[in-house]
This record gives sequence, structure tokens and C-alpha cells, in this order.
Amino acid sequence: MSRRVVTIITAITGDRVVIGEAELEHAIKEHFSMLPSDILLELIERILKDPTKIFEQTKLSQYHLFYRLDNGGYLVVIVKKTPTGTYFSSMYSTGSSIRNSHKDLREIKP
Repeated sequence: MSRRVVTIITAITGDRVVIGEAELEHAIKEHFSMLPSDILLELIERILKDPTKIFEQTKLSQYHLFYRLDNGGYLVVIVKKTPTGTYFSSMYSTGSSIRNSHKDLREIKP
């Protein structure tokens, strides 16, 4: 199975994050149906390049959670790090705070 790549964004961590078509479509359909894909891609890039906080989750797989606070609300972009690359998984709003389950994760300083 091949992954259809929409674009690649270099995050503040230096990781080249692959944005796949299926994952982008999921984020639009489930979380941001009011936004066109080009605007969502710009928002993803903004969060990856200038996050407020970054957390690392390493239980089953390694994930980085890029949070950005704008206008009193947080958006989070989740990327999965694998031996073959770093991939966009999802993006959603967490409201006025970081999710409690994410607060216990190790914070990364870029």
C-alpha cells in the first residue's frame, strides 16, 4: 500500500513531517469541515513551526504532540515518528486547555 503525499513540512524539531492525503482528509472531515484543505495545511504548518508546547508520548509508538495557543484556544497536531519517517496523524482543538492526559507526558524543548 502506498501513501499519497500531499506535502512535507519541516517542524521546529527538524523533523520532516509527511502529510498524507488520507490523514488530511480525516482531519478535515472529522474536525475541521468548515476549512478548505489549503487553509488547514497552512494552520498545520504554523503549529509545527511555531508551537506553544511540544509533548512526547512513547507508550506503544512514539508520538509528538505540537500544541499552539491562539485566541484563548489550543490546537494540537499529532505526528507519529517511525524508523521510516515522521507522519502527520491528526489535528484537533482541545479548547481552552491542554488535555489532562497530555499534561503528564514529557515536554520537549525544541
